[in-house]
Amino acid sequence: MMIAALNFSPFPLYLAERAEPSRKRVPLVVVEEQRVVHANVPARRHGITAGMRLDGARMRVSHLEVVRYTEPDLEHAWGSLLRELNDYTPWVEANGRGRALARLDAQEGLELARHYDIPVGLADDCETAELASLSARPGCTREVSSLTTAAFIDRLPLRFLKGVGLSEANYTRLQWLGVATAGDLARWSAPQLRTYLGDEGNALLPFLQGPRRTELRPFQQPETVERSLTFTEPVLEPHELLTALERLSVELERALDGRVARRLTLTATTPGGKRRASRLAKRPLQQARQIRQQALFALHDSQAEGRPIERLTVELAAPTRVGQQESLWPQRERRHRALRAALERFPASQRRFVWRDPYAQAADLAWRWEGYVDENGAYAGADAVERGDALREQRPASARSAPSAGAEAPAVSAAAVPLFDPESLAPAAPGSQDGRDGARQSRGENDKRGEGEGLLFGGLH
Repeated sequence: MMIAALNFSPFPLYLAERAEPSRKRVPLVVVEEQRVVHANVPARRHGITAGMRLDGARMRVSHLEVVRYTEPDLEHAWGSLLRELNDYTPWVEANGRGRALARLDAQEGLELARHYDIPVGLADDCETAELASLSARPGCTREVSSLTTAAFIDRLPLRFLKGVGLSEANYTRLQWLGVATAGDLARWSAPQLRTYLGDEGNALLPFLQGPRRTELRPFQQPETVERSLTFTEPVLEPHELLTALERLSVELERALDGRVARRLTLTATTPGGKRRASRLAKRPLQQARQIRQQALFALHDSQAEGRPIERLTVELAAPTRVGQQESLWPQRERRHRALRAALERFPASQRRFVWRDPYAQAADLAWRWEGYVDENGAYAGADAVERGDALREQRPASARSAPSAGAEAPAVSAAAVPLFDPESLAPAAPGSQDGRDGARQSRGENDKRGEGEGLLFGGLH
């Protein structure tokens, strides 16, 4: 058994060409901040190199294609690839995204090289195997035994060291000095390498002079929580997909059992293949409504909407149990939890007392009752409890249907406002019988108040 170094880098280009093999003959680039980071062989033949601006690359190749993958998609694809390699051998170790080490024999290494169409290097240590993979062709293996390691490094061209940490600037400086092979650089002493190359010298020392690692750690497969739903007939309608995602979200919440996860992956199986998308949530996913929301976003990103879906799979990666620090005021926490639970079921029921102007003479100007929901009716109870922000109360439908939409609602006496009846704040529609009765009653109350104030001031005179 030898150590095999499997080279999938650059990983975004490998994913694009693996998904559509016909794209191997099309110029492809990976772009970050409008600059080319990686280019495949057809693009390099047109003179496109790393560091070139995307506008300049498009001037060279009019039909240039840009590969775009999100970080959650790349992370999920790399994890899936490592799990596939774990089926061949339990000794699999990730050496950065796009590089993997495994303990295999020569026949298994050749089988994996042909299956994935990647270069594979075989050696007795990790560093030599990685150098061998960089010098091999896709779909082929290069085997370096322990007896031929020194000769292999002595003949290895210097450009292959750029795959293990040598920068383009230092590569040019070494060429000026006449260094052509890795063997020429290996004859330098360790202090010379560190002085001339800096941190890159420390990274290159294990490859040139050792010490070299000969042991691999067993693969630790990350825990995932996954639920799937297979339809008897292909599903096209959105309401059927919403029902299915609701069911999967409830099952995932039960499977989490108090744990939380941040990365969600949705896989939609269609007659034409699989559509997959991953989402990295800003807040930990624990409740069913949070999982359902991220699953809907992932379904939209997968571009599976409108296609006949035969199977839906939702996966939560690396669930963890979050520790909570007990507070010094447990009664306040219990009150907050009770308020959140009430707002989840009845968002418009809870109201709170808010001071407007404590020195105002009129009661309706001094204070008011305010709800915990915004004007669109969206639930925001948890944020409102923690921050204490005053959110706008929801306007009733009668106010939205009134002809004078820009006019303010008439003032209502504070004594006539019940505690938990938001409909009482709704202004009556113009011309209605209730509006005339309310106006008549309001004028009667004002007349009585005026008579009382007149008696009071008359007594003072």
